[in-house]
Amino acid sequence: MEIRHLRYFVAVAEELSFSRAAQRLHIAQPPLSQQIRHLEAELGFQLIARDTRPLRLTEAGRFFKSEALDILSRVEEATAGARRIGRGQSGWLGVGYIGSAMNELLPPVVRRFHRDHPGVALQLFEMLYEEQASALLDRRIHLGLSRASLGVDSLVEEVLYEEAMMVAVPTSHPLAGRSDVLVADLAPEPIVHYAGRPSRGVESDYLLAVFRAAGVEPKIAVEAKNVESALGLVAAGLGLSIVAASFTHGQRPGVRFLVLGGESPSVPMRAVYPSQEPSHLLRAFLAIVREEAASLSGVAHAA
Repeated sequence: MEIRHLRYFVAVAEELSFSRAAQRLHIAQPPLSQQIRHLEAELGFQLIARDTRPLRLTEAGRFFKSEALDILSRVEEATAGARRIGRGQSGWLGVGYIGSAMNELLPPVVRRFHRDHPGVALQLFEMLYEEQASALLDRRIHLGLSRASLGVDSLVEEVLYEEAMMVAVPTSHPLAGRSDVLVADLAPEPIVHYAGRPSRGVESDYLLAVFRAAGVEPKIAVEAKNVESALGLVAAGLGLSIVAASFTHGQRPGVRFLVLGGESPSVPMRAVYPSQEPSHLLRAFLAIVREEAASLSGVAHAA
């Protein structure tokens, strides 16, 4: 299937006439009709009911028209953006990020960057840290925001700040009346572990490390795919969990967050980018990232 086939079909779907669609496309009618039949044969179902005048779209045809219009719109946007970049009229910046970067850091960064660089196409991709490493090496993104070290020599890793870890407990739990707890207090408690993804994030690995560093083997009651799901399971009373402090912001019905005492464990947020001289757009984005990271409250900043 080619883009031209989508354009042919959309023209017929909008005109509900092969002859008018052919005139609009500046092609002869027989080849247009043949192309639509080939498209239907490739898809394996009929898009246009030809037994009425005007023509009528099938149910599948109506859905396909909507999707085709969306695809063509995105192709036009991509073409126009690439043309502006090619002419030096604008640029683009790709950023890969872990989900928790959206808790505090990224929203103000994105707002400021859009304000200061309105002509730049900023593309954001939520990625696990292994995906970020691959995307950076393939130049599909220019910058990654990751908890874990990506472990690639050709990439610069800059620790922006260290974020405290907190304990999430159900509001009905006996510990909910306290302001802080020690890891030892959690030893008999069922734990919600967020490690159900194909590749664990550093927070979930750190959750286990926090327990084991205190000589406690956690009693894993249930596993979730991510921190948000884990907090939902905590609210449901299925266990306790340890999360980065930025997840404590906003309304979390049924969950209370307690300070994790003792050695006050923390987890880093890193900016990762290629070691070669960064572009002026990447330098501008990094400057905003550093400023916003330095302004965050409740975190220990890197020296």
